[in-house]
Amino acid sequence: MRSFYFKTENKLLDGLSGEKLKEFIKGFKEIHLKKKEMAFAPGRYPRDIFLVTRGRIKVFLTYPDGNEFILTLLEPGDIFSGHTRAFGQALENSVMLLIPIDTFREMLIRYPELMYGLVRVLGDALKHSLDVIERMVFMEAKIRLANLLYHWALNRGIHKEEGILVNTGLTKEELAYLIGATRQRLATLIKEFEAQKIIKVNKRSIFVRDLEALKKVIFQRSL
Repeated sequence: MRSFYFKTENKLLDGLSGEKLKEFIKGFKEIHLKKKEMAFAPGRYPRDIFLVTRGRIKVFLTYPDGNEFILTLLEPGDIFSGHTRAFGQALENSVMLLIPIDTFREMLIRYPELMYGLVRVLGDALKHSLDVIERMVFMEAKIRLANLLYHWALNRGIHKEEGILVNTGLTKEELAYLIGATRQRLATLIKEFEAQKIIKVNKRSIFVRDLEALKKVIFQRSL
């Protein structure tokens, strides 16, 4: 059996044994991506499902004026489909598994237990989509930034002496796109949070020094 990386941190295929996967694995294709390399683009993989097994991939839309809108960040275990008009770019060295739609359909028919993993992954994706919509529609930029940093710190932060380390892998411009703000507005908010000792920014990582303060900003309570 070919050795793929999906054996660890996989929300979709962890319900199937190696023996069950063996009959389908010959149709899988593993794509190794270097940092900043384009993972996919509209029309590139129209009949494949992408399964991220290592690293992180930024999913975004582009517009004629050069602006981007970041839809989501894919992490190990997340899936995406190739028939959308979105672009994908690796934020770090990453590995992506391509599963043909016909093969995946056959897997679902043969092994219905895969549905549990699929529902979980799609549920996570839907929740994230609703979070993005809620941030953009109902929250001002300051609350959107606080909300994003708060959830990143809780879900994938690393505890250090300086605080909770969040490796964003994003430029300031990309982070601004993610919260729906201008780069200038983001810079102002970062300075404000740093002055209040809530965060400390270091290149493409952020130390969350006061998680409770971020929570107060989200619920619009005075610090």
